[in-house]
Amino acid sequence: MFSKILDYKDQIFLYFVILVVITPIITVLSYVFSPSTHLWGHLADNLLLEYLSNTFLILMFVSLISVVLGVSCAWLVTMYQFPGKDIFKWLLVMPIAIPTYVSAYIYAGLVEPSGFLFESAESTIGLGKELYNLINLRNIYGVIFILSICLYPYIYLITYSSFKEQSYCAIEVGKSLGLNKKELFRKISIPLARPGIIAGLSLVMMETLAEFGTMDYYGVSTFTTGIYRTWFAFDDDTSALHLASILLTFVFILMILEKYSRGRSKYNHSSQKTRPMKPINMSMRNGIYAFLWCLLIVLLGFIIPIIQLFLWLIDTYSYLFDSEFLEIITNTIIIGSFASVLIVLISIYASYVNRSTSNMYTKFSLKIFSIGYSIPGVVIAVGIIIPITLIDDLQAVIFGSPIFYLSGSFIALIIAYLVRFSTISFNATESGLSKIKNNIDLTAKSFGFSNFMILKNIHIPMMKTTVITALILVFVDIVKELPATLILRPFNFDTLAIHIYELASSEQLSFIASPALMLITIGLIPVIILIRKTVGYENEIRD
Repeated sequence: MFSKILDYKDQIFLYFVILVVITPIITVLSYVFSPSTHLWGHLADNLLLEYLSNTFLILMFVSLISVVLGVSCAWLVTMYQFPGKDIFKWLLVMPIAIPTYVSAYIYAGLVEPSGFLFESAESTIGLGKELYNLINLRNIYGVIFILSICLYPYIYLITYSSFKEQSYCAIEVGKSLGLNKKELFRKISIPLARPGIIAGLSLVMMETLAEFGTMDYYGVSTFTTGIYRTWFAFDDDTSALHLASILLTFVFILMILEKYSRGRSKYNHSSQKTRPMKPINMSMRNGIYAFLWCLLIVLLGFIIPIIQLFLWLIDTYSYLFDSEFLEIITNTIIIGSFASVLIVLISIYASYVNRSTSNMYTKFSLKIFSIGYSIPGVVIAVGIIIPITLIDDLQAVIFGSPIFYLSGSFIALIIAYLVRFSTISFNATESGLSKIKNNIDLTAKSFGFSNFMILKNIHIPMMKTTVITALILVFVDIVKELPATLILRPFNFDTLAIHIYELASSEQLSFIASPALMLITIGLIPVIILIRKTVGYENEIRD
């Protein structure tokens, strides 16, 4: 009965939005079996194996290192009491606020001959040249290092929550069976936290596959850099889409494996009244080891990059008042605000339809609607260019010339953001709507309220905090997005991410300080939201 409160116009509009979202995906996948070009033969014979091996090695080692860093830190701050624990608990989250490509540029500046690291080594111990010959980050090892120290917080955050939610009784039972600390960790805590670890690991793997800026700057050939260069350097869209279809297939395989793994790893380990974990006091020596381990990770992931940016800012602070920089900030705010508001409104509507219908096709369509975040931005961008160009060509045939060029327009860019980031806002708004009883909708309908009036006057005011959170999360991700913006932006339109990329490409690394610090400041907003939610959750358990 409740499903009948939706009319056909609602579902038709929703299907249109979903069609827009899945068109780039279908476009890319359709090129799996398309005829090959001469360049594709060259790529397949000489470069495809390199793309495969580099992508696989980076994915494997980043995943492994991120799991070690994230799980070990989460275990330490949950189970033990050691010096600085309360500070490290939050500082370990901070690297997630720094875009990976920004960290790549910072560390490249640190280890260059004129960088702070080698100048300090030369002036103090006279070993600057030897240190420079020893450390070289512009290779696959540098990429692994950068991605690992930037992405491990995904695993740390979810695993920390998993450890916190575990029943203390399970640990006590393990102790009564004679298990030591290592066995408790290996046989009880890790199996119980496995779904959270897998969820965090899947995010790390998706981000690694989607990364472009770090690989491009460090000169490592992977699928993302190969797609970009094949399209824009060699002007071969067919071969670029071939590469994109292979990468997209990898992404779908990972998504299926993640769903399968989590589906087989569900454990009901918490009772209705959860007793919080009681941290164990470490010995002096072990406490120092734990402190140094967490300090090293925080230094590499957050403190050193921030210090380097402030050192560069001292030399280039006048750039803060440059008219070009102010225009770039304005561009970033305008495109980010407009796109995030549009995406959140569409997500609220989609969430409302999802809760208001039992139609199997609609439910399945919304599942497709929510997979965009897993798809790399470069794949989405090349998948949008083809249909957009076809529409422009069709306009030219019908009207003599296009009434409005979609290619190179804000419309193409906003569609890319919709495909890429609608998942974030959809999940948030769906969670908010689930807390509103269905009877409210039925009562409002009985008073003659339309669906639009119900959303505007009842649902959105009731879930105001959720809507604001979704807006912030989407805005931050749009602001940080590099490959899709780089490919689809209109001419002479730069955002902070593009500006940082262009400055780094021209080796003006010190000038990235102002835009990078602004980008990091924006990126800290969702981190603060996550910290506040976690603190609130811990207070609930403690009470």
